[in-house]
Amino acid sequence: MKNIFKVASILAISLFISCSEDEDGRDLGQNGFTHNETFYVLNNAFVTDEDPLDSLSAGIDVTLSNVNLADSSAVSNVSKLYFKYEDINLVPGAITNISDYYIEVGGKFEFNTTDSTYVYTNGTYLLNSAQSGLLATEKNVIINSVDENKVDMTFTFTRTDGQVFTGKYNGILSDANVTP
Repeated sequence: MKNIFKVASILAISLFISCSEDEDGRDLGQNGFTHNETFYVLNNAFVTDEDPLDSLSAGIDVTLSNVNLADSSAVSNVSKLYFKYEDINLVPGAITNISDYYIEVGGKFEFNTTDSTYVYTNGTYLLNSAQSGLLATEKNVIINSVDENKVDMTFTFTRTDGQVFTGKYNGILSDANVTP
């Protein structure tokens, strides 16, 4: 009986060790971006179609984050990459018409005692289409593949001062509408 227990224990431990991080659709060590030799994890992807009637006027919003932004009780030190482009659907190919974008690090959710909700406080913007000095001269996003549950993309943004932000995301895709 002891031998059966030992074999079962060894098998259970082996199974636990052999399970990879990306079984839930996220490769935690690979998804993110690099800037100034620092890697920032982005292991959640959210896509919002601003016009469900599929006219080109509204566009598609894509947000990558290191936390689940749909959970407003998330922690501090939030990193996000956001971009918006005018198209009807998220489809494979190069995205060339990015109208709005930013990369932010150090954001946080703070508890508001007045109404017992969490409020998002912005962190530091490393790139921002609305701030002089943080504009991008080059914006390259390539959607390698996409389906209703998963997206594989690579991206590179070059700021006007020459600083480069490059990264990738391959994992679960959520259509939850995230505000922060």
